[in-house]
Amino acid sequence: MGRPLKIIIVGLPLFAERLANSLQEFDPSNKYISLNTYYNHWHKIRARFLIPRADLLFSINGTILPSGVFDLAFAKKIPVVMNWVGTDVLLAERAFLSGNFRENYVNQAIHFCEVDWIQDELNNIGISAEICNFVSFEKKFEAKIPKENKLNVLSYIPKERSDFYGVEMFIKVAKNLPDVQFLIAGTDAEEYEPLPENLQALGWVKNMDKVYDRTHVSVRIPEHDGLSTFILESLARGKEVIYKYAFDNCHSCINEDELTLRIEDLKAKFNRGEWKINSDGIEFIASEFSRKKILGNLLMKIQKIARGS
Repeated sequence: MGRPLKIIIVGLPLFAERLANSLQEFDPSNKYISLNTYYNHWHKIRARFLIPRADLLFSINGTILPSGVFDLAFAKKIPVVMNWVGTDVLLAERAFLSGNFRENYVNQAIHFCEVDWIQDELNNIGISAEICNFVSFEKKFEAKIPKENKLNVLSYIPKERSDFYGVEMFIKVAKNLPDVQFLIAGTDAEEYEPLPENLQALGWVKNMDKVYDRTHVSVRIPEHDGLSTFILESLARGKEVIYKYAFDNCHSCINEDELTLRIEDLKAKFNRGEWKINSDGIEFIASEFSRKKILGNLLMKIQKIARGS
């Protein structure tokens, strides 16, 4: 077994904290510490002391642009794992095309990503990434068919960069389908008013369980995406899912016309009284994204890297 390891997890703060807590619970024999080096001044100070004494630095976000955290790790010969998640790839592509990037970040870091389309995009800029997921589900959600008299379609669209995440397309499709109820969680969409009567902008939602209980179909059509947690959660709850990318147990579509047609097909199924829970989606998440499988696989890889074996 060897001595206990100390793993520092940085990057997207919410996911970094969740992963550190999950790994600590799953593997109490080693130490997992999350640091918010983006926004927390005290964590930035702690990073200067903790990273040189760590066995591995794991980042939920990749970059080939200068980073004090990564420079420190490389200088102290601490192994660095970059787990690429989505928009970070777009930024890296721009840096690569400009020729203004840190080549040692490409060559010295170990690179992970969650899905094959991100893997392909990284490969195009000279980064070889291994597919390795970090989001897992411990509990099974209660899957039930909503007691709604109309088909309810949900999209989670963050208030920041709502255009990037497809809010205008979603609104246009709602206008095209007045007999379907549309829901937006995450933004109040004030700048897009007046909204169609069949679209409700919920703003920031504290309890998403209640929203999912109303939902038949989940939609995510951003300009670019990694593997969205919203997609995984929707599948875990037995929802029909429409996604920009080809992914297990999802309907794929890339534009307004395709999205309208997909929802019309599902509406026809709903109107015929044939609506069923997406049991294949539930089984897929239970099988492929269980805590035991995801964290077990991730631990095997990062511990091997940390121990240099």
